[in-house]
Amino acid sequence: MNDFDFDWDTIRVFLAVAENESLSRAAETLALSQPTVGRHIARLEDRLGVQLFDRRQTGYVLTEGGMRLVKVARSMARGAADFQRAVDFEKAGSVEQVCRITLGEWGQHFLSHHVPVLVDGLGNVRIELYADDTFWDLSRNSADIAVGNQAPTQSHLIAQKLGERGFYVYASSDYLKKHADAYDPTSWSTQIWAGYCGARAKLRSSQLLAGILDGSPCRYAVNNSRALLDILRTGEAMGILPDWIGEHEDLRRLNQEPLALGNSWMSFHERLRLHPDLAKVKDRVAALYRQRYAETSQSLKASREQE
Repeated sequence: MNDFDFDWDTIRVFLAVAENESLSRAAETLALSQPTVGRHIARLEDRLGVQLFDRRQTGYVLTEGGMRLVKVARSMARGAADFQRAVDFEKAGSVEQVCRITLGEWGQHFLSHHVPVLVDGLGNVRIELYADDTFWDLSRNSADIAVGNQAPTQSHLIAQKLGERGFYVYASSDYLKKHADAYDPTSWSTQIWAGYCGARAKLRSSQLLAGILDGSPCRYAVNNSRALLDILRTGEAMGILPDWIGEHEDLRRLNQEPLALGNSWMSFHERLRLHPDLAKVKDRVAALYRQRYAETSQSLKASREQE
């Protein structure tokens, strides 16, 4: 490798392909065309003199050399993003301040209904919500706050547990009118289901549904959580939702005990404490989630008492 120019755009493409194991999914993430992504990877491998990926029918898989280099690339990404966020904090007295929150699609669906609470009295704060499933590397995502289902391991991040979530089966009243046996778990393998496809097929609810269907495909599959909710509302299928979403939609829960449990966490940069307005946003996000989880627990308890 001679006189290699570390083009940051190319490194970003390398990381996106490594994480998605697919040119098309990386292209979607980066808002680029698939051929452009392919050219970046080919040019990077040529200039480095190293094969970064094995091209397989199932996707792009890092070689041993690629695995070693992706660790360095991630460190570069953290450094670049930390620099940008440091610049943002230097501008703390500017007219507009940005608070970037990275969270899953359900989190974005939830918080988007509560944006007035987040900014009340903070007229100079702008909120950016990123529905990003790779929420734990806050530095790389240039975000200030993350909400997800795992506690971060990075030493520079502070974590707070928000509560416990459960996964249940939900359907609309219209579906239940046509499929009265849906309350019986022994019928679930023959019911009509909606679930996820694409990269979201790796989510916990997808794994639970795959177990119910014993590997058979569901009738409807989407790669967007809001679309999944919309299908359930049509009455054409049933699906698996986290309780803190399903209990607050016009749907019926079909099981009393959860299929699985998980925890919800919020993490943030230590430096956020130095910024009073953004720290207030962080506290409000935590309060909204905890209130929602408490309301969900009350709903579940009331339902069980009625049985």
